[in-house]
Amino acid sequence: MMTDKEESEFYRNYNRHVRERGVIVQNSVEEYHEKSIKTAKERYKIVKEFFSNKAVLEIGSSTGAFLSLLENCETNACELAKDNLEYSKKFLTGMGYESLEEVNNSSFDVICMFHVFEHIKNPISFLNKCKSLLKHDGIILIEVPHSGDALLDLFNLSDYKDFLFQPMHPMVYNEKSLDQIFSQANLHKQKVIYHQRYGLDNHLSWLINRKPGGDDLLKKLFSSNAEYKDTLIRIKKTDTIYYIAGKDNV
Repeated sequence: MMTDKEESEFYRNYNRHVRERGVIVQNSVEEYHEKSIKTAKERYKIVKEFFSNKAVLEIGSSTGAFLSLLENCETNACELAKDNLEYSKKFLTGMGYESLEEVNNSSFDVICMFHVFEHIKNPISFLNKCKSLLKHDGIILIEVPHSGDALLDLFNLSDYKDFLFQPMHPMVYNEKSLDQIFSQANLHKQKVIYHQRYGLDNHLSWLINRKPGGDDLLKKLFSSNAEYKDTLIRIKKTDTIYYIAGKDNV
């Protein structure tokens, strides 16, 4: 697990990390934003029902790709990487913060975070802080990697474990563990959505090549694999879950 100093340095230079993982070619905020838009649009389709005329705070908002899609919402961002936060300000109708500690006397309808919660070392105290910033009927909406992922739980792929279980991920969750964590913060589950981000071509690539990055030939052969994804959703072996919770007094 990272020390506090290592963690602070890592997130303030997060774009260097995504470049090293092959997400972007150059250390460019603009390039990273364009790469993020496609994922943000897919994400928005899944959770759109929760973002209608709301005051929204996204924690770990990166370049603001998701916030840029929200219409008729007050958009606020919390982002440690200064260059990403600066870039995202063009999409904000509210405030931009470098840390959650800076957010005071605010009241949000939705606090959301996408592939952020698994980075939190002390999730219960973190949720209590988030809860204090919610309106009485507000919600916390998270997207996290799923410990029931087929590559882990069905195929038991050791190379994928090395990829997923990284020092910056002190926790990897499933629905049951999220129930336990959120209940300890007196937050109750409203909805869980199982979602499969990657398809059969990606899983075959992992099983054959034992590394991330996909395979162009497999992608051509299995460009349409909705049935495979739907099956993983049905049996709850997806790579991702969305968890939505609110205050107990709602």
